[in-house]
Amino acid sequence: MAVQLALSVGSRLAVSARSTAFLNSLKKGFCVASFSHAVCSGFFRRGFSDFSSSSTGRTHVDWKAKGDVAVVQMGDPRAFANSWTVHMQTEMMDVLDEICENDAVQSAVVTSSKPGSFLVGVDVNEIQKCETKEDARLLSQYWQMMMDKFQYSPKPIVAAIDGWCVNGGLEFITACQYRVATKNPMTIFASRETRLGLMPSAGGTVRLTNLVGPYRALDMMLEGYAIRADAAKKIGLVQKVIDTQDSDYLEDVAIDSAREIVDKIIPLIPQRNNLLLKTQDYFYSFPKVRKLMFEHMRQKVMDKETFFNAPIKIIETVKTALEQGPVAGYHAESKNFGLLAKQSDTKALIKLHQDLIAIYEEKLMQDM
Repeated sequence: MAVQLALSVGSRLAVSARSTAFLNSLKKGFCVASFSHAVCSGFFRRGFSDFSSSSTGRTHVDWKAKGDVAVVQMGDPRAFANSWTVHMQTEMMDVLDEICENDAVQSAVVTSSKPGSFLVGVDVNEIQKCETKEDARLLSQYWQMMMDKFQYSPKPIVAAIDGWCVNGGLEFITACQYRVATKNPMTIFASRETRLGLMPSAGGTVRLTNLVGPYRALDMMLEGYAIRADAAKKIGLVQKVIDTQDSDYLEDVAIDSAREIVDKIIPLIPQRNNLLLKTQDYFYSFPKVRKLMFEHMRQKVMDKETFFNAPIKIIETVKTALEQGPVAGYHAESKNFGLLAKQSDTKALIKLHQDLIAIYEEKLMQDM
């Protein structure tokens, strides 16, 4: 599997001299934990060894077999919500390696132990540790490669979503082969990186566009709209919606879906059965139509009272992916993320975000 992943991403990522260590490790078949250390120790001044975990010592992610299906559960014991932190990433990669090497397991389901929170954004502290634009670009490339591991997993992965699925969480589910969501009022899907002066950075600009089409994807990424499960199914973001807040029932439905994918009852390749999606695909296949759409989106951004560069970079990235293909889209995404991450506006927005989170968490602690 490591070789397959290396071939798939090696052809599209322009890997600089600083990042060849982890790509070479990947090609040799090393586990993700080993090459993640090579990446992060280079430009974070520390590696993943700070959060090393064994199969019996994990604290954020673990799994158990239910027959031939691996049920993976995320749960950060130190936070109110699951975030895509370095610790969470490392343990998730360890778990995925174990599942892929277990011959008794045919598929996997990913769940959350946090009520009202599936998975939210990355830890902005890791972005702040990037000293240069090149550091941030490499970080984005690493996240892209991580999501590729899920997308190209030889064993289908079903995301069982109950609660917030935002930013990094949204990017994660678009890399899974199948998505089941609940009608829980807390279940929302949103891409709000622009509020921090940033943009999706783990392949989300390309994968979200592939799933819901360019107009819907841009609308979500530029405006930060939150959509609920029924709307997500309508636009093609999730395949199945169930009316429950029972986590056990959600897990059972997701397990059944995983088995149906393995048995080829559910096709692994998304089927555009929705007339709206088919019409949209046809409509945006014409270059002139796409040009008008991009001009419209750009004008909407320019008409806003407060202007930041992130929305323009998102439009440029989606346009590159549509006009030149996904390989070019991934390149553009990592490059543009690197540029945005080191801008003064972004630093100020991240600082404001951190201050607000600190105030919110302090209030929650007082109310407990």
